[in-house]
Amino acid sequence: MEYLSLALDKALEVVMKKLEKGEKLKPEDLAVLTIAVVRDLNKRIDETNRRIDNLADSLNKRIDETNKRIDGVYQQIGEVQKTIGEVQRTIADMQRTIADMQRTIAETQRTVAEMQKTMLDVHKLIADMYREVTLLRSDVAEIKTRLASR
Repeated sequence: MEYLSLALDKALEVVMKKLEKGEKLKPEDLAVLTIAVVRDLNKRIDETNRRIDNLADSLNKRIDETNKRIDGVYQQIGEVQKTIGEVQRTIADMQRTIADMQRTIAETQRTVAEMQKTMLDVHKLIADMYREVTLLRSDVAEIKTRLASR
């Protein structure tokens, strides 16, 4: 392949000299020019393909890096969702505890109210008994006075 390229280079030099001298080109000279142009186009195509391959490799690396970052973000999202779930369970537990405490407080308030009513009833009973005792004392004193005066 290398020999073919060298031969084409030599043939092209001969054709270029003919062009410089203004000589008329033969069909084989035109074929040499055509082959040289095609070879040059192939080199350009090869170079373009190499650049495209390099760009594709670079883009693939960037895509891979981006995918890794996306995977990391998804992992973080999963961890955050797990934490949110745990917090929600804790909040639900706390809400149940608060509801239990509110029921206990309400029961305690009812008990305190009943005890206050009982204490008021006992106080009234004591007051009534005190009045009775006072009346009885008064009656006893009166009876003593009557008995003493007899």
